[in-house]
Amino acid sequence: MKNKGYIFALLVIIMALVVLIPYLNKQPSAPETKSTWLWDTDLIIDQADDIVRFSKEQGVKIVFLQIGEKVAADQYRSFISKAKKEKIEVHALNGRPGWALYDNKEEADEFLNWVKDYNASSKPEEQFAGVQFDVEPYLLKQWKSSQKVVLQEWMRNMRSWSESGKEAGLSVGAAVPFWLNGVNNPNGNGKQPMSDWMIDRLDYLAIMAYRDKADQIYEISEHMLSEADSQGKKIWVGVEVAPSQEGEGVSFYAQSDSKLDAELNKLVSMGDNHVSFAGIAVHSYEAWRTRFDETKTALRND
Repeated sequence: MKNKGYIFALLVIIMALVVLIPYLNKQPSAPETKSTWLWDTDLIIDQADDIVRFSKEQGVKIVFLQIGEKVAADQYRSFISKAKKEKIEVHALNGRPGWALYDNKEEADEFLNWVKDYNASSKPEEQFAGVQFDVEPYLLKQWKSSQKVVLQEWMRNMRSWSESGKEAGLSVGAAVPFWLNGVNNPNGNGKQPMSDWMIDRLDYLAIMAYRDKADQIYEISEHMLSEADSQGKKIWVGVEVAPSQEGEGVSFYAQSDSKLDAELNKLVSMGDNHVSFAGIAVHSYEAWRTRFDETKTALRND
């Protein structure tokens, strides 16, 4: 009888393991995998704990943190170490339209060198995991008059930054507009979209796919997702929750929380068809966090 009891107990344990193993190995679902842009760098001085707590609750895996001159290195170290304890990466974020031009490359080099020097003087748990360039040269006046030249200089700069960042062990990415696949590489005989070239050169892209309906967001992101599938790269699909000056249908700002959640879940379901889909990038942390304040308007609540 005693042996029968042991056998029965062993069978129970084996059955339990069969049931539990799939869950123990299960990766976070896509709805739990997000990133966000944090522009107000000063927030990490006094609100680091809240930023990390909120990010963890919302499933944020990467914070794209704007580098600010007024923030000391030790304050970055403190924030990053807190984030890393919760398995959240921090990528140094910087850029301006003029960085696309070769005459301004040195300014961007200084940013990248600062990150590399900072990491070299910091403990592993205090280091940036990557850098993101937010350049947006289409905002330059030269974009209309000399687009080919601007593109060639932008490509030359991005190639240099990518190589330099990767040599330092950094993940290198860029924020790009959804329509970049409609612009041709000026050196590609009109056959290669600029987005394809960017995907080839970088570790990831964050698409500014700002629309307030999941099917529209997916539609304007599909080309880059498919191209990244073939190249083994990653794509963050960006959504806007801050007020927008670009007209209706761009931001989720005025929509209810339930509508936002429903559209994001729908977007995730479509994005999951791509191995390149890293998750949803929310723009921005500041606007997103505000939605959870007690002073939210009734419009954003059901």
